[in-house]
Amino acid sequence: MIGRLRGILIQKSLNTAMVECGGVGYLCSISLGTFGLLPEEGQEAILHVETLLRENDLSLLGFATREEKQLYRLLVKVDGVGPKLALAALGALPLADLVQSIRGRDVKALTRIPGVGKKTAEKLCFELSEKLGGMGGLDGLAGGGAPRDAWESDLVSALTNLGFREDAVLPIVKDLAAERPPLPEALRLALKGLQR
Repeated sequence: MIGRLRGILIQKSLNTAMVECGGVGYLCSISLGTFGLLPEEGQEAILHVETLLRENDLSLLGFATREEKQLYRLLVKVDGVGPKLALAALGALPLADLVQSIRGRDVKALTRIPGVGKKTAEKLCFELSEKLGGMGGLDGLAGGGAPRDAWESDLVSALTNLGFREDAVLPIVKDLAAERPPLPEALRLALKGLQR
């Protein structure tokens, strides 16, 4: 079973990415959240992989972070949520917002995910809200002190998806909010600040 890929990103689209490792190109289905965190084509990329084996099909799902993969595994355990719907959920909301919506049993927010109706949203809340409360890797994704607007929320989400704790990220995001550089530049500046 393939669990992780590290190689050159050969191509990426909104729902797939191909990483070449040792001369072999591995095509992975990805979420929109992972797409946003991938480097430019031709650069090195790392994907945490879930291998799906069905009767006549072997497919790979790639995730930019361990937390996203961990949340995917929880989502597909819910009755009625398959791999395709789980990837849609991971791409429809920033990871921190998705975790917060499930923990907070926010059915209305979850029904905004394409393919998720009220019944499925209620199942997600009922089956996962308690499990998400005790998961170490996901604890920092939905803490207090949430940012006020979309720019801040997107930047915090990108940084927490890269594995930084939200309490470490928020002060840097607040500092950058005064000038509000474009998100790619803000992400670069924030990473520089976090690595000090």
